Amino acid sequence: MDDAAQFGAALKHLTEALAAPVPAHELYQRVVDEALRLTSAETAVLCMLTEAGDQLDFVAVAGADARQVVGLRIRVADSISESALRSRRPVLLDSRQLAETGDLFAPSSRRARDRVLQPPLDDRAATGQVRSAAVAPIMVADRPVGTLLVQCESGAPDAPRFGHSALDILSALASLVSVGIHVSQATDRVCDLGRELAVLYDAAQTVSGNLNVQQVMENALAALCGHIEFQTVSLFLLNDERTHLFIAAERGLTEEERDVQLAVDVGPHALCLSTGQAQIAVAPDAPEPEYDSAERAAARSIIIAPIKSRSDIHGLLQITSPQRDAYREVDLRLAATVGVQAGIAIENAWQYEAAQRQGEQATALYDLSQHVNATLNLDSVLNFVAESVINLLNVDRFALMLVDEQSQRLVPRLSRFIDEADFVDFSPAMGEGIPGWVYEWQTPQAVANVAADPRDRTASLERFGAASVLCVPMHVGDNMIGVLMGMTVRRRLFTVGEMELLYTIANQAAVAAYNAMQYRLARARAHEMSRYLRRIAGAIGLSFVGNLPQVIAELAVEIVRADRCMIYATDGENLVLRASSGFRSAPVDTAVRIGDGLAGWVARRGQSLVIATVQDDPRSSAQGFIHRDHVASYCGVPLKAGRRTVGVIEIFSVRPRDFTQEEIQLLTTFAKRSRLAERLSPHP
Repeated sequence: MDDAAQFGAALKHLTEALAAPVPAHELYQRVVDEALRLTSAETAVLCMLTEAGDQLDFVAVAGADARQVVGLRIRVADSISESALRSRRPVLLDSRQLAETGDLFAPSSRRARDRVLQPPLDDRAATGQVRSAAVAPIMVADRPVGTLLVQCESGAPDAPRFGHSALDILSALASLVSVGIHVSQATDRVCDLGRELAVLYDAAQTVSGNLNVQQVMENALAALCGHIEFQTVSLFLLNDERTHLFIAAERGLTEEERDVQLAVDVGPHALCLSTGQAQIAVAPDAPEPEYDSAERAAARSIIIAPIKSRSDIHGLLQITSPQRDAYREVDLRLAATVGVQAGIAIENAWQYEAAQRQGEQATALYDLSQHVNATLNLDSVLNFVAESVINLLNVDRFALMLVDEQSQRLVPRLSRFIDEADFVDFSPAMGEGIPGWVYEWQTPQAVANVAADPRDRTASLERFGAASVLCVPMHVGDNMIGVLMGMTVRRRLFTVGEMELLYTIANQAAVAAYNAMQYRLARARAHEMSRYLRRIAGAIGLSFVGNLPQVIAELAVEIVRADRCMIYATDGENLVLRASSGFRSAPVDTAVRIGDGLAGWVARRGQSLVIATVQDDPRSSAQGFIHRDHVASYCGVPLKAGRRTVGVIEIFSVRPRDFTQEEIQLLTTFAKRSRLAERLSPHP
């Protein structure tokens, strides 16, 4: 077969390889094999320029010392390819030129090191050792990317010298390599586009087609893991305060690494959050402050992509690899695409869950309102409140505490999933513990870490298993009657919406509980009133009806839980003492002029009078026993027959207190039903 036929067969063989297509390294090896065969050279080499363009990598070698040469890297300036790369044209080199440019393999190969001990090149040429080389540049888009060269070094008389035919062969083969590079790049682009389309399809099918937030995040990671090599993949979300990133979903992390949180203003993720652009980061060899998570310490390549919808950034995707330069631009685009898809899907899921939650909350609040307002049974009201809080807020423990008016402490009234034997003795005063703080300042509190809160030391909730707590006050008008608490056994960040929901429940519960307590108190008072009236009826039935004012005086002390009572009847311009109760000896103030003293003031104006500190009132000086008996508080109620004031009931307490309007009304009603005024009236 002549040279032309051999050349044609070689071109056909290589063209078929291009059409296959075969991998790039296999094509390169076939090219150097054909170059060696067609030019009868001793060595054929295909070199590719590095990215910086100042060095050559020997990617395929055929002929002598092929195993030792392949994989070498030398500087362009030290190679015989320099002139071809500089001129972008094929070049023939003879012994003189080789002497000027140096050995093909110097100084990297073992052969080159061995030649250091041999005579200089010119001396070897003089003794008949002739060397010749041919070099053709490999051009892609009018830019040199490598060279194809052949070389001979032999002392035999028939050793070939390369001519223009060798250059033509090398140029043709170099053109085929250029085509192969084009095909490889096109194939890579097609593969990359295929990967992108596959990721987009997976994201559209799994990520965007779901309205469950956690499932959306898991699907986003699955879409990435199926198309990108990784060591770990983490999906970070911003917390409510947008100060830290926490891991919401992951692949490949350890238990400790899952709890890592990243500050938003430190490290490479800070740039991604501020610009909204995905980036490829390179981890340092030694851990630095910005690489503070455990999985980053072993990473060599990192992709960071924002999770965003429109202009809002919700978090980050982070993909790591232990290999350096593991990721390309196509991987970055894939991560950025999934980040956008995940961001839109997460926001849609959040909005759906928010709407669903608002609907559930509205229904639950309506049911709560209907239930608590339909009954005056306090236990029923509080039990329904407890169930509503546990279901709506998904908490592990619940407690309701009411204010005890006498001790001014919070006392347990109802609890769920708390040891009652321990909780029954839990009674924080104002300012003690987190409940006491809410009681004092009447402000809701959400505490994510109860154990770290200094307020918990004085009245600990941690001993009841609470890791996080949401505590809100219960108000009726301006009065605070207690607190509601929802607790979790694991740390949890309660949202503002959850706080507002519990506050709304607390306000409804407070009104319902207050109404139920008032109803219970009214029933108890009515029962007491019936019992008192039965005693009065028995006293009226006595033959000696003069005992009635005395009986009423004694009962009046019981009704308002006071210490002293005096009943006066009008007699002209004076008030005359008709009965007293609670005094150690008979009062000396048996008569008081109308208009003088406290009783005279009540009789003159026909109005009730309440004084918290009676001894500070100058009107009390007209009734000397007040200072002598050291009474503290006073309540006076006029007794009327029609519109005329016919007497006065005076109530005293030894300890300071505020007599309520309800007690005044109760005392007035009691006196009216006992018909005391008719008994005291001088004109029946």
